Amino acid sequence: MSNALSYMGQITRRQDRDRFLCTLFAPADMREGHYVLLAFNAELAKIREMVSEPLLGEIRLQWWRDIIKKIYSNPAVEVDDHAVVIELAKVIRKYNLSRGLFDKLINARSRDMIDEPPNDEAELRNYAAATASTLNALLMEISSPFEKSSAGLELAAAEHIGVAWSLAGILRASSLFAKYKRVYVPQSLMQEGGFDAYVFMEQKPTAPIKMVVKKIIEFADAEIMQARALTQNKADKPIRAIFFQASLAEMYLNRIKRLDYNPFDPRIEGGRPWRQLRLSLLAVRGSF
Repeated sequence: MSNALSYMGQITRRQDRDRFLCTLFAPADMREGHYVLLAFNAELAKIREMVSEPLLGEIRLQWWRDIIKKIYSNPAVEVDDHAVVIELAKVIRKYNLSRGLFDKLINARSRDMIDEPPNDEAELRNYAAATASTLNALLMEISSPFEKSSAGLELAAAEHIGVAWSLAGILRASSLFAKYKRVYVPQSLMQEGGFDAYVFMEQKPTAPIKMVVKKIIEFADAEIMQARALTQNKADKPIRAIFFQASLAEMYLNRIKRLDYNPFDPRIEGGRPWRQLRLSLLAVRGSF
């Protein structure tokens, strides 16, 4: 399989392993579009870690805004020789993807250039929705025929799944974020627990930190429950690659629970072979 994998697929497998696994269950004719969007998202997500100061990150985000503008302003124009840009232009034109979603996704990444934690849970959810859920909305434009009567419910479910995926990812990356002096735990929850961002950066799983982690997990679990309720826990083949994010997010959340709500435990990332088996079983059932 590795010999047949496209360059965009290779980027996705390397930089977004879990969503790459999900995409293996997308219809073959849609798979490359997924790879391209995920590779593009990976480019945005890694900007903050690649720059020495926030201003340089904003400059890079502006470069992406200009690229999107160029693609949409003249569909026939040659675009930058950046590999992801070339393929992104093809996918945008093939599927007539919504420009507003790209603008929203890029603008949301400006939040990454701010090192202060979000003020409260609402701000955290807004960030999760603007990033992961917006990406899911773009993936849905490739995967789901919106003339279906259930399309609105599926799109709403994809938003909830994106939020859950983002929250699980934030918890999983707690140690990495702490290394870069970044904390995504809302200030309101830290105040409730009686600690601040500097305490979280010490990466010691104290009782107050575990209490806050438990609340974020409950928040993410509720998003998954809403997605399943909207769709009766069914995922048609064209959209299962997107909805499978819910199952993997739930797997990580449950693992953190078993590790006594310690977000810094390296064992959170274990069990790679089980992830693909889990998705294969779900594909047989048609659920997520």
